[in-house]
Amino acid sequence: MQRKDVVIIGLGWTGSILAMELAQEGLDIVALERGPMRRTNPDFRYPINTDELTHAHYFTLMQRPRESTLTMRHTPDQLALPYRRLGSFLPGHGVGGAGVHWNGQNWRPEAAEFRLHSYVTETFGADIIPEDMQIQDWGVTYDELEPHFDRWERLIGCTGIAGNLNG
Repeated sequence: MQRKDVVIIGLGWTGSILAMELAQEGLDIVALERGPMRRTNPDFRYPINTDELTHAHYFTLMQRPRESTLTMRHTPDQLALPYRRLGSFLPGHGVGGAGVHWNGQNWRPEAAEFRLHSYVTETFGADIIPEDMQIQDWGVTYDELEPHFDRWERLIGCTGIAGNLNG
């Protein structure tokens, strides 16, 4: 194999967008992915994409705990035990990563979330926040981050001009 400028491990949203950005700068890239290659057709054509047994029961788009052990503990002094079944945390398996099984869903935080402590205090009063709750303002505003949200959404293709762009 020829030498490359960059090796990207994992070709989900983060890896694929990083690869695209680096390629636009003229770098030669190779990406390594432990799962299968996914293609729009045939992998996601109807009725294959609606196979509830395959996707919702067998979780074929997700990593298996036996293939990549994740452990959990609630405090530092507890023994870390492995997950046997993943609940809402479902890392993706294959090209596209978790972006594939999340169906490209992407949410922007609300402006109030960036100043959550201030918002809750102003709206409901400081007494509503428990003493041990570490609620705080982010230190950055929605308006400061909005251009980056916009750029991200255009990169992943969840915003922009709708319709048949080529006629």
